[in-house]
Amino acid sequence: MTPASRDDFARLDLAPFVLTDSDALFLIRGDAEAMRHWDWQGDASREDTAMVARGMLKDVEAGSARFWTVRRTSDGAFVGVVDLSEIDGQEADLGFMIRREFWGQGYAFAAATLAVRNAWAMGLARLRARIHADNARSQKLLERLGFALQDERNIEVRLGVTKPCRFFLLQRN
Repeated sequence: MTPASRDDFARLDLAPFVLTDSDALFLIRGDAEAMRHWDWQGDASREDTAMVARGMLKDVEAGSARFWTVRRTSDGAFVGVVDLSEIDGQEADLGFMIRREFWGQGYAFAAATLAVRNAWAMGLARLRARIHADNARSQKLLERLGFALQDERNIEVRLGVTKPCRFFLLQRN
């Protein structure tokens, strides 16, 4: 993993995701460009995003996921969400969604680094990640975090929609 500086972490706060964060999450899920590399289409309304947020929180309650809201410390601006999902035994999936206006500023790397650290503190041994094959930004981020490409294949990401996807793995040292 490429080291992050203290300044990288000082620029953001992670807090457990709560339902009231769904309005801010709509800033990503309602942005077609931000959703271009996701399995599902963007949300048409804030209520759609609130419904997704309720599902996220049910996964947290069930113990199968952890979601964190990422905010900029300088002004409290919502930057995005980072998560560990599909938590099962020693493994979980890493995910991240960052508002488009914050792309390329290091927030995704710092937030994902903190999520990885949380995974190791939870006793997990491996993290998986899956991206659409044409998502160069996410691939670069995963490689910077130390993830290794394991496989590439076409999968049905939603009913009737198949995409080439890349699968990555990070093992705890």
